[in-house]
Amino acid sequence: MNVRSRVLHVAKQKFLKYGFYKVSMDSLVKELRTSKSSLYNHFSSKEELVGAVMESLNNEINTRLEEILIDDGLSFKGKLAAISDYTRNLLLSVSEEFLKDLEINTPDIWDSYQEKRIERINKYYRRLFEIGIEEGILRSDVDLDIIIAIYFNLMELPLKNKYVELLNMSNQDIYENVTEVFLKGIMVN
Repeated sequence: MNVRSRVLHVAKQKFLKYGFYKVSMDSLVKELRTSKSSLYNHFSSKEELVGAVMESLNNEINTRLEEILIDDGLSFKGKLAAISDYTRNLLLSVSEEFLKDLEINTPDIWDSYQEKRIERINKYYRRLFEIGIEEGILRSDVDLDIIIAIYFNLMELPLKNKYVELLNMSNQDIYENVTEVFLKGIMVN
């Protein structure tokens, strides 16, 4: 693994667990057993490193969703379960501090992440819901654009700290509850 990849790997682990505001570049240098100049040769600032971590995370999420959707051995319900499990586990690995740091301290990166989430939901979840409609599991009389819009807005809840505080639930619990209510509302049986 090259230095840049190692830095991204360690930074992603630390940032997701503690939030990036609490993780110093010095602590990364110490854990990586490298020099500050080596770190800064690859990432000129902490914000640039956060942006690279988010890009890496987005690529990882997109790759996994694609793998699930192209798995011919899974029905709609199997794909839905796999995506739900993956999303739940991802949320378990992302601290609320990290989400708060993104939203408050790096609004440009947060906005970029949100745009990528919109694209991801429109691409991958649209395909998932199309499979559900084709298999007769989801209602075909509901406009798919409306389903996507509702789903996107519901998936905002676990990512916004104000909702986590208001509902007094973890982001994982919010995700699970919202997904269950949403899907039971659009399933045929």
